[in-house]
Amino acid sequence: MEGGAHARFPSTCWAVIRDAQAGAAAQRAAALERLLSVYWRPIYWTIRLDWNEPPEEARDLTQGYCAAFLERDLLHDVAAERGRFRSFVKATLKHWMLAHRRDASAQKRGGGVRIVALADLDPVEADPPDAGHSPEQRFERQLMRAILGEALAELRAACQREGKPDHFELFHRFYVLEASGAAPSYADLAAGFALSLHDVKNRLAALRGRFRNLVLGYLRDGLSSDADLISEVRAVFTS
Repeated sequence: MEGGAHARFPSTCWAVIRDAQAGAAAQRAAALERLLSVYWRPIYWTIRLDWNEPPEEARDLTQGYCAAFLERDLLHDVAAERGRFRSFVKATLKHWMLAHRRDASAQKRGGGVRIVALADLDPVEADPPDAGHSPEQRFERQLMRAILGEALAELRAACQREGKPDHFELFHRFYVLEASGAAPSYADLAAGFALSLHDVKNRLAALRGRFRNLVLGYLRDGLSSDADLISEVRAVFTS
């Protein structure tokens, strides 16, 4: 897909949806592709595991659902006050798969849509969801992982644009080690990056705030407070 992680994501998911609903054809396609670039992995694994499809078939069906999303007016009745966008994706995917199963003469899926990340299934299949989770948990965890990855890539691109790649490297070092349960001390980071403790604290605080806002931008739905969304992310990864 065009743009990828370096394309700037608006302040909320619903800003993209409004572009997809009301924009010109090119704007609609770009907005929908931006959304699907985040959602393709939970969609793929839902088809792969919950619908028991083999990898190649699951890839075709994922691209088919994305093509249907791009080509049909699936967003006509979507509104923030009616519920979360990810709930809408799960519901329409279920209906689409049921229709596919009913249509024995369905033509080859895909509609010309190609999701770059699905071109090679090996890295996708090498990192499957935890089999012990429910379908709902799997979808949410895959989506949250995708959102964190997109937000991290966007933060990296922003720091590059601002001429501060070293700021991102400091944050990335801390973020990766913290996520693994081995967060480095500020003193270790100060020594490793030749900074004062004051600079380490300030840079990490600033980038933590930006990263948090990027993640919340993908999740804001007009229904939940930011505190609720943060609790939700934590609950997903501790379930």
